[in-house]
Amino acid sequence: MTVKAKDVFVGAPDQLVTGAILTGPETDIIPDTIDDFVATGLTDSGYVGEDGVTITPTESTESIKDWSLKVIRKILTEFDSTIAWAHLALDEFSLKNYMGDDNVDVTAATATKGTLTRAAIAGEMRPVKAWYFKIKDGARRALIMVPHGQITERGEISLLASAAITLPVTLTTYPDAAGKNIYIFLDDGVVASA
Repeated sequence: MTVKAKDVFVGAPDQLVTGAILTGPETDIIPDTIDDFVATGLTDSGYVGEDGVTITPTESTESIKDWSLKVIRKILTEFDSTIAWAHLALDEFSLKNYMGDDNVDVTAATATKGTLTRAAIAGEMRPVKAWYFKIKDGARRALIMVPHGQITERGEISLLASAAITLPVTLTTYPDAAGKNIYIFLDDGVVASA
């Protein structure tokens, strides 16, 4: 097998038409390919900070030893997978992800006032949703799909004159009907010649 430079993929957001992070209702319907993904009816989550998005799978194993105390096998005892990022936009959608949908109220703009938003921080769990992360590198595309995910950790909100306000979050992923937490779809952008 030869080394191919086209296999090097930059993790830049694909947000030409929509944002790069979308949410929608939980689902166990998984597309076969990236082209089967339809963004219709999903909610945009706005800009993400310069540190991007980090996927962290965590596994714990236990050793099985023979009579001479040699490790002859390991078994998986625990699996967890999280995705973390910081919302850079301070809008209805990023606030709903951070605060929880029921803790954000929005009043539409009028002739005398802009859009009014009221958000509350509470000790409540955020809803479980499907999450989609769109990546683009030239003609190459990637889609990370979490059929069942929940914001379970929120970072501190810093209010500084020298930096944008961010809303850091960690998404915990849960297994779907097939027992999978995260799907990664790729299109290498190289089409076959006629």
